[in-house]
Amino acid sequence: MKFGLLSKYFPPPQFLKPPHIGISFSDSNIKAILFDKTQKEPSLKSVIVPIEKGGIVEGKIVDIESVIKALSTMRASFDLPFVFFAIPDELTFVFTTSVLVDPKSNPAESIAFVMEENVPLSLGEVIFDFVPTEIVKSDLEYEASFVVSVCVKKEVEKLIEALQKVGFETIGCIHESQAIANAIVKKDFSDTLSIIHARENRVGIYLVKNNIVHFSTLREASGATYKKQFLDEYEKFLDYSLKYGIGQNKSVKSVLICGEFQYTKEILEAINDSSKIDNNVALSNVWSNVFEIDKHMPGIPYEKSLSFAGPIGGVLSDVN
Repeated sequence: MKFGLLSKYFPPPQFLKPPHIGISFSDSNIKAILFDKTQKEPSLKSVIVPIEKGGIVEGKIVDIESVIKALSTMRASFDLPFVFFAIPDELTFVFTTSVLVDPKSNPAESIAFVMEENVPLSLGEVIFDFVPTEIVKSDLEYEASFVVSVCVKKEVEKLIEALQKVGFETIGCIHESQAIANAIVKKDFSDTLSIIHARENRVGIYLVKNNIVHFSTLREASGATYKKQFLDEYEKFLDYSLKYGIGQNKSVKSVLICGEFQYTKEILEAINDSSKIDNNVALSNVWSNVFEIDKHMPGIPYEKSLSFAGPIGGVLSDVN
């Protein structure tokens, strides 16, 4: 999924689809990775730069100077200026909707009309993109189903400003859950699964159908009850998926886990130990769409690679 409506923020590339760095932001650090996605066994360059505490809080830049300082360190590690970044989950709403459409017109206006039903922000405060998933003709009308991703406009603009101030050229962005899906869900996968993005103080849960994130939720979780807090939220997620997200009375059968290794292990144990969850669960392979891991050894340890799904998905995402 690409943010076509963000084109005003990004200058037209001088050539088609330039190689670019994938970048992701969290409250504690910024991650970046670069590789040639056209090669079967590409060389990798990855960087993690810590952010001063309070620089980013819940995905929002609070102290832009501390973020610029971290990005300056990162910029010095790469000769290439082009970047494709992941918008933090905390700044994003993902939902599905159906609207009547005129096949000769842009459906953006119809989607914008239903935005207030799903997002607690005004239209002027957001940027959004959408992907059609189904179109049904009835009499003289067409009803189309869309996955809609909505992000907080001013916060995305801050990220772009910080990147550009250190000399990066932002050629595109994508919401974090879709970036992660682009990395760990094989391109030829056509079924439904869930992704768990585990971190120190929060857990992202995504419903993926046909490689597109249809729904995402974010739950704060920490301390000794980390597993219980996750399971409470995941059981609600499964109920929602069964009723609204999948249809045909199907349930999610497989789960891929990524994120900070310590917490991915806790999520894996929580699901395996739960008597209420019947899922095929595994730690993810973030190189699924880059190379065959049994034939090529990446330069990043597996445990560390689990936290690089977002930046890898940024590299794999295409420029409009």
